[in-house]
Formats: sequence, structure tokens, C-alpha cells
Amino acid sequence: MENIVQKHCLIYLRVSSAKQAQQGESIEDQKNICEIVAKRYNLNVLDVFPEQFSGRKNERPVIEDIVSYIKSHPNKVKFLIFRAIDRFTRNGTLGYESLKQRLAQYGVSLIDANGVIQPSKNTLEHLGVEYDWSITRPSEITELVMAQQGKSEVNTILTRMIGAEINLVREGYKVRQADDGYINEKVFVEGKKKVIQKPDPIRAKFFIKMFDMSITNTDQEVVDHINAMGYRSKEQKMWSKSKTKIIGTKGGVRLTVKRLQEYRKRTIYCGVNNEKWLKTPIRTQYKGLISIDTFNKANKGKVYVEEKKDGTIQIHKDYNPHLLKRMKDNPLFPHKEVVLCPVCVIPKPFLGSSPKGKSGQTFPTYHCARNHKYYGVSKVEFEKQLTNLVAKLKYKDKHFFKAFEATLINKFREKEKELGEFSSQVGTTVIELEAEKKQNIEAFTSTKNEIIRTELEKKINDLHLQIVNIRKQRNGIEVQEDDINAFVRYVKNLMEHPVERLVKQKNLSALRGLFSLVFEELPTYEEILNGTPKLSLPYKLSDEFKRTKSLSVTLPGIEPEFYP
Repeated sequence: MENIVQKHCLIYLRVSSAKQAQQGESIEDQKNICEIVAKRYNLNVLDVFPEQFSGRKNERPVIEDIVSYIKSHPNKVKFLIFRAIDRFTRNGTLGYESLKQRLAQYGVSLIDANGVIQPSKNTLEHLGVEYDWSITRPSEITELVMAQQGKSEVNTILTRMIGAEINLVREGYKVRQADDGYINEKVFVEGKKKVIQKPDPIRAKFFIKMFDMSITNTDQEVVDHINAMGYRSKEQKMWSKSKTKIIGTKGGVRLTVKRLQEYRKRTIYCGVNNEKWLKTPIRTQYKGLISIDTFNKANKGKVYVEEKKDGTIQIHKDYNPHLLKRMKDNPLFPHKEVVLCPVCVIPKPFLGSSPKGKSGQTFPTYHCARNHKYYGVSKVEFEKQLTNLVAKLKYKDKHFFKAFEATLINKFREKEKELGEFSSQVGTTVIELEAEKKQNIEAFTSTKNEIIRTELEKKINDLHLQIVNIRKQRNGIEVQEDDINAFVRYVKNLMEHPVERLVKQKNLSALRGLFSLVFEELPTYEEILNGTPKLSLPYKLSDEFKRTKSLSVTLPGIEPEFYP
């Protein structure tokens, strides 16, 4: 190599990640070393190709760029210089030989700064004869050993690193970057540093609202509201193919229905991790942004998290515990959708049928046999027990309804603060959009290019629609005291005539709505028998009123839902 007259070369530099560049030999360090090697061998450096990419793959963006450069400059590039064989490849002997032969077909030889690779020699040179077999590489065995050693090192490093991460995930801790809506926080557990997630003080509110609103609102209504709050996706850096420099950013866009649906399916937001490293889903070592119950209600069966009595968790897909949408209305069995089987592990609605006896007479029966022994109740007995329970819900104390109305209005006053904060968020969003709209209008008036004007006009119209929609969102959430009065009248009618509304109801759609108003959760038949169903807010308050004759202190954590 000492006798090389001025020839041309390329320099290849590689790190696997930004972290390696900081903790190991950086791109700049490698470049300085390779330039010294080029100078030592009197080589002219035509170009430098840096890359941040795994060496375990032969198909790498910058390797392809190097080959393209060599092909576009035929017979010009004679050498490729790199720091060490493990910088060139970590794909073992086969990977190394493959890359070396690929460059050799263009007349390019390899040089490593460590001096491992030696030039080829002709064993018949002294006779002036050359054959394919007479060309040998004195350092061939050493090169192959170094290449295989590089691969083995990667296997060892990845086994140790990924193995540790798998164990952390299985213990319920976080690895890698935080999920959107969270931030990572380091904690010390038994003297060891581990990572948990906690709510992002800026972005968590968007995700909490997404789930809360999804329970009772359409996806488009949720999206419009969240965007009005000022939601934009996180901005991320865009890197060059070599991943060595930032060429722009992406993100900063509004929420879409599709994106909302993707977020809503992610169990990590209710503190449950189900990634592939886990044998079964587990509870994380940190609280979710929402409860499992809220998660299930928001997903409406698309994804359902079941927390079993032994603490294990199972995740069901395309499953609706109530199956309300999948069942046909049958006026003979109006309550099959609103009263659940007490035997099912996950309570499911009853089925209804009328089997025939030997006499040919039919016997209408509510029944269930899903993965358990048949359980059935005659329609007559079923409705008798339901009537007994519902009759006890009758309530005539006029003082209660006045107190109930006063309680809701007090809660309304508390909600006004939240509405004020939302209005403030909306105001900020509108100001930002108005500023952007103004910039586009100015650009529109200053250009004569029809293509640009068409695009700007489209963007201006889109911004105008966004502003109108956001203002509509602000106006649409306002609950007036008249709405509360109407809701109280509705509840009063229901509580004064429970049997007529809940047992004799002929409108099955209305029946489902009434049951959801009376019961916090749809009751099982066993709860009907025992008189222990979970009642909704008005009935909880009425029970408290009977005991205390006061609603000055309401049940903790209960927030009334307003019905216009």
C-alpha cells in the first residue's frame, strides 16, 4: 500500500444509534481517523458517507448510496475506508464476504483503520503468471474471524439489553420512549433505577377526555371537541436516510376519527400492558390515565379488558358484554337485553325462547347456557321478581326532588369552572387558527400563480371551517339550568311510576335507555332477587335522603350527567 500513487477513495462511517455516537466512537471521531489513513496511503477522498444504522443488515441506505456513487463514477473509486470491520458490518462472515465481493466487482478494495485487511497477493507473481486460484488474501482468515466476532458481540449485547428490557416489562415497568399522554419518570426500587409513566401535564387531558366523551358521544363529536381544546399530534424530527441529520419535522396535525379509534384501543391508557413480550396482559406499576371500567365503556366491546378475581387479566376483542346491538327486539322477552345471566363468568344478557312441552304448550323462558350449565327462569317468575324490585324504587317525597334539583345545580356551578377552562382553551386555539388564516390570505393576495392561489384558497376555507366548528363546540357543551330542571322532571316521572316505565314498557329502545338511567350497571338476575343492583345517582341520593333528610353532602366521586 505504501507504493500507491494518487488514487481516489470513499470513506464510510457508521454508528448504530445516537446513544452509541455519544457514548462510543462518534461519527466525527471515525471521520478524523479515516482521513489520517487516506493521507497515509496518499489517497484522495472523493466523498464521505456517514450512517446511523444497524450493521446487522447488508441492505442499508448508505451502502446503496455508495454503490450508486461508484457506478456513476466508473473506474474512479479504488478504495473504501472505514474505522474497523465491525463498523463495516456486523452480519458475520457471510455478510462481510457478500459486501466485499459486491464492491470488488466494481474494482473497489477495502481498507480498515486498524490495519487488519491486507492487500491481495499473487503466489505466482515471480513467474509472471496469474490465475484465479493464485490470488490469495493473507489476512482472509483474520478478516472472517473479526467479522464473525462482530456478529457475536451484537448477539451478546442484544441478549443482555433486550433480556433486561423484557424482564422490566414483565415486572410492569416502562422501557423505551413514553406513550403519548404520558411522560417517563425514573424511580428507585430496591436500589435499582427503573422507569414508570405518569400523566403528561400538557397532553394527558386530551386522552382522558377522549375516553370520557366516547362513552356517550359519536366519534366525530369527540374529535371535534378534542381539536377545539387545542389538540395537535406530537411533532417528531425527520431524519435523512443516513439518520445523521435532521431534515424537517412531521406531526402537529389535528385528531382524526381513525386516529381516535387507534388510541382508544390501547390498553396502556387504563394501566394494562399487553405487548408481545408478555405471556398474558398485566397491570403496570403505575396508574393509567383512566380506569378499566371507563376504558371498557368507551370501547363498547371493540376491546374489552376483563380483570379476573385471581388478579389475572384477559383482553377480548370484538366483544360486547351486553350484546345490545347484536340482538333482535322480541316483544315477548323485552328484558332479555337489560338483565344479565348470574352464572356467566362475564355476565351476559339472557336469551329468550319458548320451548314446547309434551302437551304442545309453550313455556316462555329467559335462559342462558354459555359455557356453563343451563340456567333458566320462566317469563312469569322473571317478571314477578323484577316487578317486586322495581316497585320498591317508587318514591313520592316532594322534598327530595327539590333537594335533588338543588344538588344538581350546585354540581352545575362546580362544572362551570371546567367549562370556563375549556372556553379559554378554545379561545387560544381560535386565535392561533385566525393568525394562520391571516397569513394565508396575505400570501394569496401577494401571488399571481394560479396553482398556488388555488392551494391557498383551499387552505383558507379549511381554516375557516375549523374556526366555525371549534366555536360551535364551545357553544354546544354549555348546560343551562333549564336543562337541569327538565332532567329532574324526567327523573321524577320515572321514580313515581317505576313499574309502568320499567316493567310494562312496550318501547324496547326506550326500555334500554330507562334501565341505563336507573342502574349504574345492568343488573344480574341474582341481584334482582337479592335486591342488590347498582343504582344510578338519583336513586343513591334518594336512599341517602331517606336516611339523612339532607343532600348537603353528596356521595364522593359522583358527577351527574346532564340530559338536555
